[in-house]
Amino acid sequence: MKFSLDFTTDYGQFYLNEKDDEGDTESEGFWSNEAFNDKLAVEKGILGISIENSDGIVKCELEFLDSKSLISDFSDFDHVVEASLEIKTGFVQINDCPLTTLILEEKIETGNYRVRVYYSNLESAYSEDPKDCYRIEMWKDVFSDRHVLKRFENKF
Repeated sequence: MKFSLDFTTDYGQFYLNEKDDEGDTESEGFWSNEAFNDKLAVEKGILGISIENSDGIVKCELEFLDSKSLISDFSDFDHVVEASLEIKTGFVQINDCPLTTLILEEKIETGNYRVRVYYSNLESAYSEDPKDCYRIEMWKDVFSDRHVLKRFENKF
């Protein structure tokens, strides 16, 4: 399953979470310095995905995969990070920040998922016409910590 999403958000982030998540997005550990630098915050049942542009424009693609992503060459992306998310309710959601609008809700199997976020065109985020975009892939996998596969070094 693949979804193309265009929406707006505030506070430079949006959420990928299980329905009725238990995570605390206001905890000190959610947007820690490490999470901020990695562009991905992690709490139980929720991931905070950072966006680069200050206009709150989100152009995103979400794809559910049957197995681990086959993308291993990250040269087409500025930043790539992944983390795990446990889905207990059987529903995954994308919400804007501060969780006022449900963007997408999809029924999926319960279990642990690996979530990989690919960030593209991040330097354009600082122009008058930002074109930064985000690709998210999810597949069932064993639970493991956040890991940056390619790091974007902001030049501004």
